[in-house]
Amino acid sequence: MRRLVFVLAAVAAAISPALAQSGQTGAYLSAPEARRIFYGIDMQGEHQPSGDDWRECIDPDGKTAYWFNGAYDEGRLVIRRDGALCFSYASRGYRNEACWMAKRVSATNYRFESVDGDDGVFVTTRTRSAQTCPARDAPTS
Repeated sequence: MRRLVFVLAAVAAAISPALAQSGQTGAYLSAPEARRIFYGIDMQGEHQPSGDDWRECIDPDGKTAYWFNGAYDEGRLVIRRDGALCFSYASRGYRNEACWMAKRVSATNYRFESVDGDDGVFVTTRTRSAQTCPARDAPTS
């Protein structure tokens, strides 16, 4: 019995850091994690509860290309020290940042929850690495 308890404790100790490092804890991503993941990513997903498709590509320097509800906008991403991803867009003169905290929902997908009180969430269904973002007329799905 002691041996079984020891083995289980050893397995738990070995797995816990791996789960924390992979972000599988359900907690919001830290600022270093968010910077590593979201600078240089092309994401597609669904807005909930509307079900509308969206796409956002973020260059490694933080420049963004955003498609939602048939509209396109260019923007910038800044990641705060608390890990919030704050987006501002050209159509609004880069004012009125919208900030979101991200949670990992699978190895490559994320859930964005507003810190500004916006209703709804954005959930990725597809992500891939991006060094540059596609042109304005690229499809959202």
